[in-house]
Amino acid sequence: MEPFKLVGDHLEVLDQRFLPEKEVWIRVHNGFEGARVIKEMAIRGAPIIAVFSAYCLYIHSLREPESLMQAWEALRNSRPTGVNLHKILDEVKPIIENGGKPEDLYNFARAVESREREINEKIAKYGLLLFDRKKRVLTYCNTGSLATVGLGTALGIIKLAHRNGLIEEVYVGETSPYLQGARLTAYELRLEGIPYKVVPDNHIPFLISRGMVDIAIVGADRITKDLFVFNKIGTLSIALACRYYKVPFVVVAPSTTFDENPYSDKIEIEERLDIPREDYLYFAFDITPPDLVDFIISDKGIRKVS
Repeated sequence: MEPFKLVGDHLEVLDQRFLPEKEVWIRVHNGFEGARVIKEMAIRGAPIIAVFSAYCLYIHSLREPESLMQAWEALRNSRPTGVNLHKILDEVKPIIENGGKPEDLYNFARAVESREREINEKIAKYGLLLFDRKKRVLTYCNTGSLATVGLGTALGIIKLAHRNGLIEEVYVGETSPYLQGARLTAYELRLEGIPYKVVPDNHIPFLISRGMVDIAIVGADRITKDLFVFNKIGTLSIALACRYYKVPFVVVAPSTTFDENPYSDKIEIEERLDIPREDYLYFAFDITPPDLVDFIISDKGIRKVS
C-alpha cells in the first residue's frame, strides 16, 4: 500500500480523507500543489509527508525550476509541528541552492525513500522484542503504510508481531475529529487480517482501567532532545491512564523524528482551522512529558525512559 506514486512528471496521491469508503487519487504537478494536499490532510503522517515533499521538489524542478525555492518554502510552511518534514527540507536545501537539477533532486528523493523504508524495518524488529507472549495492544491515530514508508512505525511493530503470532487483539482509538484510527488504521489492520476493535477516544482510559490493554504503542511527530513527545492530540490522555494503571506506554518513531533541541514552549502546536463547527477549539497535537513514557523505540534501538 503506497500513499503516493510518481507517474512520469507528476505525482498521484491517495486522498486519505475518503478512505476506507473509496480510493480517490489527486494529481500533483508541482510543489505548491503538494503543499496544499499536505495542509489539507489528503496525505498525512510525519515520515511520509517528508518523503513526499522531496518528490514534490523533483517534479517542480521539471516544470517550474525558476520558483523552486518558493515551492520549498510552501512545503516547509504546510505543517509546522512535525519535525521530519523540516529536516528533509533542510537536507535538500543545498541542492536547490546549487542549481537544483532534476536528476539531483530525483536521486535525493529516492535515497530518502529507501532510507525511511530501511528505518521502518529496523523499528519493527526492535519492537518485536517487547512481545514475550500474545498481547492486547492499544494504538492511536495512524502509523502504518499510509503514514510512512513500508510497514509503518508503531503499526509496523503490530503487523510484525501479528505475523509472529503475538497479537491477541488491537484496540484502535478513533482519533477525533479526522478519525485516522477508525478509518485508516482499521483499514490497514483489516487488510492484514489482524483482529481489532475501534474504540471512541473517550473509552480508552476505561479499557485500560479494566485490564483490557497489555501495552500501548503510539507514534510521534516530534521527540525533543529531552524526550518530550509531540503526537496526535489524545496521546497525553493515553499516557496518563497507562501510568496510573501501570500499563507500558511505548512511543515509536524513526530517528528523523528526533529534534536536536530541547523542549520549548515556543515550538508551534498546530491549531487546525478546518474544524467541524466554528465554535470548536482543535489543536492537532499534544505533548507527553518523558516521565510518562516507558520506552522509546527507533531504528537505533529500544530506550528505557522512565
